[in-house]
Amino acid sequence: MANLKLVPTVIPIDAAERKREKMLDAVGCVLANHGFEALEADLVARKAGVRRKELFKTFGGLKHLVSEFGNSERFWPAVEELIGDDLEQIRAMPAHEIMAEFFKRYLTALRSRPQTLKILAWEEVGGNRYSEVLEGVRVRTALQFFENMRQDPPEDIDLTALVLIMAGAVNFLAVRSQAHSTLGGVDLRSEKGWRRIEETIAKIMQGTLGSRRSGSDAG
Repeated sequence: MANLKLVPTVIPIDAAERKREKMLDAVGCVLANHGFEALEADLVARKAGVRRKELFKTFGGLKHLVSEFGNSERFWPAVEELIGDDLEQIRAMPAHEIMAEFFKRYLTALRSRPQTLKILAWEEVGGNRYSEVLEGVRVRTALQFFENMRQDPPEDIDLTALVLIMAGAVNFLAVRSQAHSTLGGVDLRSEKGWRRIEETIAKIMQGTLGSRRSGSDAG
């Protein structure tokens, strides 16, 4: 009987990383197209073209996969993206300017992520433990950005409520722009329209935080 030579199976070094990337892409696709209630491990695995057990082997479960997706730039801008090369400039800003700068940069980052806007729209329909994971990512990014704020806001300002209101407004406008070209006479498909919104954000922050001495300057 002729000797049979065994040909070793060659597995590309980056094969595991490619599968990992496919699963991250797949969870974003499922969330964007089907929402949080439809998110299941089997559906994500099929979309990624992998076995269900590989999802659990790689990420330890669907919740961890969602967390990894949320912390990737696919879904949300890292604080480094929002700050860019302007760290020292941002640190030197008074409270109202750094707040305005955050929301303007945040808005720009959202508009560059149409998949994220679809996911945010699904959050308004109904959330669950997976949407809570993604919300945590967004909160951490904002807190990391605001750590650079050296000047305290006025003591009588509820900063948490202010951030909540502004984030809600920015999210709504960005999501709305995907389905409607205008809102209240403002063109949401033109840079001119977005400049109007950014200028108004700056005026809101100036009027709310910049008209009085900050808490750190009082006394």
